[in-house]
Amino acid sequence: MSAAPRTLAVLHLAEPGGPSTDLGAHLGWIAEEGRLDVLVPGPGRAAAGFGAIARIAQAPYSALTTPRSPAALARAAATLRREARMFRGRIRAVAPDVVVVATTTLPAALLAARLERVPAVVYAAELLTGEASGRSGHEAAAGRALLSMNHRLAAGIVACSDTVARQFPAGPDVTTVCPPIADAYGDGDGERFRADHGIGSGGPCMVTVGNVSRGRGQDVAVRALARVRRAVPDARLAIVGEPFPREADLAFRAELDRVAADAGVADAVSFCGFVERIADAYAAADVFLNPTRFPEAFGRAACEALVAGRPVVSSAVGATPEVLRDGRTAVLVPPEDEGALADAVSGLLRDPERAKSIAAAGRADVLERFDPERARGVFARAIERAAR
Repeated sequence: MSAAPRTLAVLHLAEPGGPSTDLGAHLGWIAEEGRLDVLVPGPGRAAAGFGAIARIAQAPYSALTTPRSPAALARAAATLRREARMFRGRIRAVAPDVVVVATTTLPAALLAARLERVPAVVYAAELLTGEASGRSGHEAAAGRALLSMNHRLAAGIVACSDTVARQFPAGPDVTTVCPPIADAYGDGDGERFRADHGIGSGGPCMVTVGNVSRGRGQDVAVRALARVRRAVPDARLAIVGEPFPREADLAFRAELDRVAADAGVADAVSFCGFVERIADAYAAADVFLNPTRFPEAFGRAACEALVAGRPVVSSAVGATPEVLRDGRTAVLVPPEDEGALADAVSGLLRDPERAKSIAAAGRADVLERFDPERARGVFARAIERAAR
């Protein structure tokens, strides 16, 4: 592989999430062989995740949201112009060979790169249009417009799944590079996790991992727990993750307390917050739950749980049916269906041999399909092609 191009990576969130985690793994070769600068929209743990391999800078910007009125559209246009000027200044200061933007929702960064004549690559990890996105009407139209802008302005698109890639016109500038999943989650200490979060060692534990938000569907998991406990009275649920510091997510976190109380399981739900040793959380899980109602573009946490040897029950939304194979590597259920979620969990708890078989098949499948070295090579070629 040739020397890595000087790269400026632009993140869209200050806190870590799937796209920034995946992008960090992809960009490791640049840090080893070239120079990597990372721009983040404020202080947070996302910057800390790159601190050992990159030069970090902060600037005030935010991901684009769908304007819902003419006034909101005018404000979005003004923000686009202001942020494009800021990004142009940052590009001049860094002088990169290529700009990598961690989302399709930062068109200002792409516009700035085009104006500065620096090729840009978009890491596409959102479903904004098409049947898999679950969007329609105004939202779908806005998504198509945003994707079209990305495709016109970027020198290359790197999609995290084939489901995401199909949103764009086919061509050599669109490459699917699934997130690399390393064999690194099997050494967790489940007993330590349970002790740290007040979970007894006797009964079965379901675990969810992800930012606390309505889209992630933790409320569905709480209501499913109430149904599971009718057959398994000592079952518990551990919710790993925190809400982003925005009103809707903080309100949803408070709502989860009410949902648990109304369902009569408040004493059986542990809100664990951010967990540094995520392998411990996986090790504590008898069943891993991914109850998302938001159409995931990939679904990294479920794959990590499989690598840790845990059976997975997930909503069949977005790219999930592409990543997880129903009945073979995971059990897929309709979204927002706590009854189906509870039945799937109860079935695995009643049949531990089946649960073990599905987990083993899932682990082998993930390690083969999402091999880090293979992903790294495909990603590197996409960046080098764009930089040329």
